[in-house]
Amino acid sequence: MATSSITTVPSSAYRWLVLTIVVATSTLYAMTILVVSVVLPQMQGTFSATSDQISWAMTANILGTAVITPISGWLAGKFGWRMTMLVCQGGFSVTTIICGYAESLETLVLFRALQGGFGAPLVPLSQAIILSVFPRQQHNIATSVFGMGVVIGPIIGPVLGGYLSELYNWRWAFFMLLPFCAVSFIGLWIALRD
Repeated sequence: MATSSITTVPSSAYRWLVLTIVVATSTLYAMTILVVSVVLPQMQGTFSATSDQISWAMTANILGTAVITPISGWLAGKFGWRMTMLVCQGGFSVTTIICGYAESLETLVLFRALQGGFGAPLVPLSQAIILSVFPRQQHNIATSVFGMGVVIGPIIGPVLGGYLSELYNWRWAFFMLLPFCAVSFIGLWIALRD
């Protein structure tokens, strides 16, 4: 008895839903990379740290990202896109909130490194997901939309984080991301399938 394999083509609405969600997720991660740069002076005062010490709050995130980014493809191959994206987005969200509650510079640096590590696979896997969901003739427009989202994140993050830190304190540069993290996680949960 012969079996036939049926390949389902994602609908246009589904493709654009996935694009919207993964662009929002990537933008969220991009926001956190530079958001700390505008609140470093406030953090330095809170932790009574020198300029060299407080700069580790940025460096740790970049190091975490650099270590985990190369294994993003392996993680997706081992656990699937959906599971990898959900675990990374969940871990990223939790570490972001813990960064806001940090009571010492050491704790902040540790969780900034973890934040970078959990967030690292979000951008390359988002791009891979977009390229797999969209047909080849629509790759140009899909990657253009994706690129705009990733570029806008480092602009929005410092502006909004700086404004909230002036109104309240530096912790709100992290707390402001909580609603976006929740929406992103729910969106990934609903829309992504391996």
